[in-house]
Amino acid sequence: MLWQEPETAPRIRADREALALALRNLVDNAFKYCPGDSPVKVSVEARNGLAGISVQDEGVGISKQEQREIFRKFTRGSSARRLNVKGTGIGLAMADRIVKAHGGRLDLDSEPGRGSRFTILLPIEADHS
Repeated sequence: MLWQEPETAPRIRADREALALALRNLVDNAFKYCPGDSPVKVSVEARNGLAGISVQDEGVGISKQEQREIFRKFTRGSSARRLNVKGTGIGLAMADRIVKAHGGRLDLDSEPGRGSRFTILLPIEADHS
Protein backbone atom coordinates (compact mmCIF):
# COMPACT_ATOMS: atom_id res chain seq x y z
CA MET A 1 0.00 0.00 0.00
CA LEU A 2 1.54 3.28 -1.05
CA TRP A 3 -1.05 5.76 0.17
CA GLN A 4 -3.75 5.87 2.81
CA GLU A 5 -6.01 8.69 3.81
CA PRO A 6 -4.55 10.49 6.85
CA GLU A 7 -7.44 9.54 9.14
CA THR A 8 -6.95 5.80 8.43
CA ALA A 9 -3.16 5.71 8.11
CA PRO A 10 -1.27 4.01 10.94
CA ARG A 11 0.12 6.48 13.45
CA ILE A 12 3.53 6.34 15.06
CA ARG A 13 5.01 8.40 17.87
CA ALA A 14 8.26 9.88 16.62
CA ASP A 15 10.66 12.79 16.70
CA ARG A 16 9.93 14.16 13.22
CA GLU A 17 13.37 15.71 12.68
CA ALA A 18 15.31 12.68 13.88
CA LEU A 19 13.25 10.25 11.83
CA ALA A 20 13.55 12.50 8.77
CA LEU A 21 17.33 12.49 9.23
CA ALA A 22 17.40 8.67 9.32
CA LEU A 23 15.18 8.41 6.24
CA ARG A 24 17.17 11.06 4.37
CA ASN A 25 20.35 9.08 5.03
CA LEU A 26 18.82 5.93 3.54
CA VAL A 27 17.59 7.78 0.45
CA ASP A 28 20.94 9.55 -0.02
CA ASN A 29 22.78 6.22 0.20
CA ALA A 30 20.42 4.64 -2.33
CA PHE A 31 21.27 7.36 -4.84
CA LYS A 32 25.01 7.13 -4.09
CA TYR A 33 25.23 3.39 -4.70
CA CYS A 34 23.14 2.94 -7.85
CA PRO A 35 23.57 4.04 -11.46
CA GLY A 36 22.27 7.51 -12.35
CA ASP A 37 19.25 6.27 -14.29
CA SER A 38 18.28 3.59 -11.78
CA PRO A 39 15.06 4.09 -9.79
CA VAL A 40 14.96 4.51 -6.02
CA LYS A 41 11.62 3.51 -4.51
CA VAL A 42 10.24 4.68 -1.17
CA SER A 43 7.18 2.91 0.17
CA VAL A 44 5.16 2.83 3.38
CA GLU A 45 3.11 -0.08 4.67
CA ALA A 46 1.64 -1.47 7.87
CA ARG A 47 2.61 -5.01 8.79
CA ASN A 48 2.20 -7.01 11.99
CA GLY A 49 1.59 -3.97 14.20
CA LEU A 50 4.51 -2.07 12.70
CA ALA A 51 4.73 0.78 10.24
CA GLY A 52 7.35 0.05 7.61
CA ILE A 53 9.13 2.71 5.57
CA SER A 54 11.27 1.09 2.87
CA VAL A 55 13.93 2.55 0.60
CA GLN A 56 14.82 0.24 -2.27
CA ASP A 57 17.46 0.64 -4.95
CA GLU A 58 18.88 -1.36 -7.82
CA GLY A 59 22.47 -0.59 -6.97
CA VAL A 60 25.57 -2.65 -6.21
CA GLY A 61 24.11 -4.44 -3.18
CA ILE A 62 25.84 -5.52 0.03
CA SER A 63 27.36 -8.92 0.81
CA LYS A 64 25.98 -10.94 3.73
CA GLN A 65 29.36 -10.62 5.45
CA GLU A 66 29.24 -6.79 5.38
CA GLN A 67 25.55 -6.39 6.23
CA ARG A 68 26.11 -6.40 10.02
CA GLU A 69 29.35 -4.46 9.88
CA ILE A 70 27.99 -1.42 7.99
CA PHE A 71 25.79 -0.44 10.97
CA ARG A 72 28.87 0.18 13.13
CA LYS A 73 30.24 3.72 13.43
CA PHE A 74 33.00 4.69 11.01
CA THR A 75 32.59 1.47 9.02
CA ARG A 76 32.27 1.69 5.25
CA GLY A 77 31.57 -1.21 2.95
CA SER A 78 33.87 -2.38 0.19
CA SER A 79 31.58 -0.77 -2.43
CA ALA A 80 32.18 2.65 -0.88
CA ARG A 81 35.92 2.23 -1.28
CA ARG A 82 35.71 0.63 -4.73
CA LEU A 83 33.32 3.26 -6.12
CA ASN A 84 35.05 6.13 -4.28
CA VAL A 85 31.76 7.18 -2.64
CA LYS A 86 32.28 10.06 -0.22
CA GLY A 87 31.20 9.63 3.40
CA THR A 88 32.31 9.12 6.98
CA GLY A 89 30.73 5.79 7.81
CA ILE A 90 28.40 7.16 10.49
CA GLY A 91 25.15 7.53 8.52
CA LEU A 92 23.81 3.99 8.87
CA ALA A 93 24.93 3.75 12.51
CA MET A 94 23.08 7.00 13.22
CA ALA A 95 19.95 5.87 11.35
CA ASP A 96 19.98 2.55 13.23
CA ARG A 97 20.30 4.30 16.61
CA ILE A 98 17.49 6.76 15.78
CA VAL A 99 15.16 3.91 14.81
CA LYS A 100 16.06 1.89 17.93
CA ALA A 101 15.44 4.97 20.10
CA HIS A 102 11.90 4.96 18.69
CA GLY A 103 11.40 1.32 19.74
CA GLY A 104 11.87 0.04 16.20
CA ARG A 105 14.43 -1.69 14.06
CA LEU A 106 16.20 -1.12 10.76
CA ASP A 107 16.09 -4.17 8.48
CA LEU A 108 18.28 -4.78 5.44
CA ASP A 109 17.61 -7.07 2.52
CA SER A 110 20.45 -6.98 0.00
CA GLU A 111 22.46 -9.06 -2.40
CA PRO A 112 25.50 -8.06 -4.44
CA GLY A 113 24.49 -7.00 -7.94
CA ARG A 114 20.78 -6.89 -7.07
CA GLY A 115 20.45 -3.77 -4.95
CA SER A 116 19.31 -3.16 -1.39
CA ARG A 117 16.13 -2.53 0.56
CA PHE A 118 16.43 -0.82 3.93
CA THR A 119 13.21 -0.84 5.99
CA ILE A 120 12.53 1.26 9.07
CA LEU A 121 10.03 -0.64 11.23
CA LEU A 122 8.31 1.33 13.99
CA PRO A 123 5.55 0.35 16.41
CA ILE A 124 2.10 1.63 15.43
CA GLU A 125 0.58 3.77 18.14
CA ALA A 126 -2.47 2.28 19.85
CA ASP A 127 -5.77 3.96 18.99
CA HIS A 128 -6.78 6.22 21.90
CA SER A 129 -10.06 7.50 20.52
